[in-house]
Amino acid sequence: MQSSTSRYLAIIVRYGLLVILAAAVIYPIVWVFLGSLKSQESFYTNPWGLPDQFHWEVYKIIFVDFHLQINVWNSLYISVISTLIIIMLSTMAAYGLIRLKWKGSKMVLGVILLGIMIPVHSTLIPIYLDLQAFNNYVDTRILLMLPYIAFGIPTSILILSGYYATISKDMEEAAVIDGSSIIGCFFKIIFPISMPAIATVAILSFIHSWNELLYALIFLRKTEAQTLPVALLQFMGFYSTDWAQVLAAITVAMLPGVLIYMFLQNYIVQGITAGAVKG
Repeated sequence: MQSSTSRYLAIIVRYGLLVILAAAVIYPIVWVFLGSLKSQESFYTNPWGLPDQFHWEVYKIIFVDFHLQINVWNSLYISVISTLIIIMLSTMAAYGLIRLKWKGSKMVLGVILLGIMIPVHSTLIPIYLDLQAFNNYVDTRILLMLPYIAFGIPTSILILSGYYATISKDMEEAAVIDGSSIIGCFFKIIFPISMPAIATVAILSFIHSWNELLYALIFLRKTEAQTLPVALLQFMGFYSTDWAQVLAAITVAMLPGVLIYMFLQNYIVQGITAGAVKG
């Protein structure tokens, strides 16, 4: 009886802590969304409560008057393309460094992983000066993708190499006996069963590209090329700020990241439970 009571008490405490943790994570998101629907007066007089009246027109204002859809598209374009390129390059590089045995592979892997130790924004000025040589691409989205991809690859290779090292070689050996090439083994065996690690890489790469501000602020000066984090700065006034518009823009900025994380989180679970022979 005593052990049963202790077990139920432990369950209650565990789930209670999880509820508190979930509330701490969810409440700021809900607060930002509800704050975007308040009037300026209601925001100052009742910052923590529900809106007296829901002002949905603020979302029309930020898209019609501020043309936020252009910035959303720029961020989405840069984030998706950068993420796809990072996945393509890092998966093949990690496969070649971990699964294929060749002299110097460990040294090359170590050199690539040194990129993780370099602070991203410490290279802002030299990278900007070097990329000025691409005069036709200055102030374009293509230019901004290059540092995103370069700094995303080392972390991605680290994640993928650790996952590749746990995969049994039995399936590859069986595929080679059946006549499959190295490229065939990669795309038909390694790539499909590596989806949990690839999903993690996709989440990290997309979120970083989507939220990054400093590179986008320096590299993109044309309004039509600016990303969403840069566009958020235009809502901050010098003498006053319409916080409903600011919070509405932040809500829009949060939405894609939350959605893609939720989607890929489910995909990670499916990949782990799908079953694969790992050593």
